[in-house]
Amino acid sequence: MPLGFKKYTRQIIKTIAPAFVALFALSCATMVSPTGGPKDITPPKLLSSEPRNLSTNFNGKKLILVFDEYIQLKTPEKYLLISPPLSELPDIRTKGRSVVIKIKDSLRINTTYNFYFGDAIVDIAENNPVTNFNFAFSTGSQIDSLSLSGNVTDALSRMPVKGALVLLYNDFSDSIPLKQIPMYVSRTSENGDFRFNSLASGKYRAVALVDANSDYIYNLPTELIGFSSDSVAPYYSVLNANDTSASIKTEIKQLPFVSIDIFPEPDSTQRIQKSVIASKNKLNVAFRYPMISPAFRALNVADSFPWATLEWNRTGDTLNAWLLNKPDTLKLEVADRGIVFDTLVISTTMKTTAKGKNAEKSNRLKYTTSVNSGVLGYGKPLMLTFTNPVEHFDLQQLNLRIRTPKDTLFVTPAAIFTDSIHRNLQVTYNWNSTDKYNLYIPKGSFTDIYSDTCDSTHVAFQIRPVDEYGKLAITVSHPDQNFPVIIQLLTEKGVVIDQRILTTGKRADFGLLPPAKYGLKAIMDANSNGRWDTGVFLKKIQPEKVMVHPKIFDVKPNWDLEEEWNL
Repeated sequence: MPLGFKKYTRQIIKTIAPAFVALFALSCATMVSPTGGPKDITPPKLLSSEPRNLSTNFNGKKLILVFDEYIQLKTPEKYLLISPPLSELPDIRTKGRSVVIKIKDSLRINTTYNFYFGDAIVDIAENNPVTNFNFAFSTGSQIDSLSLSGNVTDALSRMPVKGALVLLYNDFSDSIPLKQIPMYVSRTSENGDFRFNSLASGKYRAVALVDANSDYIYNLPTELIGFSSDSVAPYYSVLNANDTSASIKTEIKQLPFVSIDIFPEPDSTQRIQKSVIASKNKLNVAFRYPMISPAFRALNVADSFPWATLEWNRTGDTLNAWLLNKPDTLKLEVADRGIVFDTLVISTTMKTTAKGKNAEKSNRLKYTTSVNSGVLGYGKPLMLTFTNPVEHFDLQQLNLRIRTPKDTLFVTPAAIFTDSIHRNLQVTYNWNSTDKYNLYIPKGSFTDIYSDTCDSTHVAFQIRPVDEYGKLAITVSHPDQNFPVIIQLLTEKGVVIDQRILTTGKRADFGLLPPAKYGLKAIMDANSNGRWDTGVFLKKIQPEKVMVHPKIFDVKPNWDLEEEWNL
């Protein structure tokens, strides 16, 4: 090999060797994806528009909004509101960094239009919304510049209502919300707040609506409604122009705050709300209102045979029926106060997957008890609730074992069924928190109407000592003493667990309470019927006022809480 060629080869190796070493090192290194920089949290910004935001004398058919980054429209049908509403919705599309709106409807003369997008305009990268974005223009020589804000709350729960429409009318006729779209419309936020911009001066009727069919009209029985008893008037406020090109001089005043309670109107028509075969042989029927003088006739069961054993709940609006002589499909005529209002047709078969021994166990008569985690409430009887009505029983077979600190006793406790169909058995004794109890129920001591018998079981429990309870009492004062006040005790999640009706007295004492966190609600019972009553829109009747105490009460063992509540 020539010397020159060797020298040339060594030079090439000398040149590329470091590159191979570097490449080998990279191949052995851990591969990590590039970080891409910090996450984009900046919403798009409006750069320009045609016409300019808050412009006047607009007579075109197209709006173009240009942003500083690529954007998209997210559920505009949910967020976009146009005031005054248009008879024909415009064509709205995105094109790169722009939103293009083509107006199909004829615009009113000398009118300010407000396009409220809510959070519908978001960037493509991270879905950052342009929060509460408004765009306004006028077809006349002046832009309306008044604002109005407020809040919508559920009349009974006192929780804010999200997504409700708030409608403003300049016509004060009683039935206008049932016939005509509003002059202006807004939508409530997560916390129930709403705001109008670009309003004309004057007085308006304010109505809140949960609009089930999105037609801006109160025309469905399932829709919720609320209204301001007095007319509302907007004030001057600085508008959010959404760009720096808008310049408008406005007088700044404190805005009035409009509070609206929304409610379901009463429906006087009695109807079946739900019917279901809840378990084997058991039909559950829920009615809209409590039944007064209910009557039932099974159309495909002979009148000489009973079709069911009936049980009503405490409020009289839910029926449990244990079926007898049942057909595969039950046809049931339902009447109240002598008037037939419905015919129920329901399959009585219920699918079951139980086989063998499991099937045999499923035919056993079962029950639940008032014992919770081995503890019975202080001063409470032991309650056994059977799944089916009991037909045959021998209460003398019950055996109660009592373990005292010094001895073990065996007694037959006092027991009695507290209902006519024999489902709820009350067992009483002079319970003592220092003793331990075990109730023995022998096999076959209870037999239901289907000839199913109970298994032998034990119910072991102790009595919660009185010093493990706390107490909560409320002294109430309210300006109007002409009607009762209902004070309700709530769980921390708002479920009603007890109540006191204050007529002449002012103190609501809820007695011994298990340690937990509780809330309070007050209902101004204006018609003295012992319950909350909703409103009636056309009669201008607001729902009965409800107040929720701002505090959550932490009831602790052996602790008394006394609270004053000025309503």
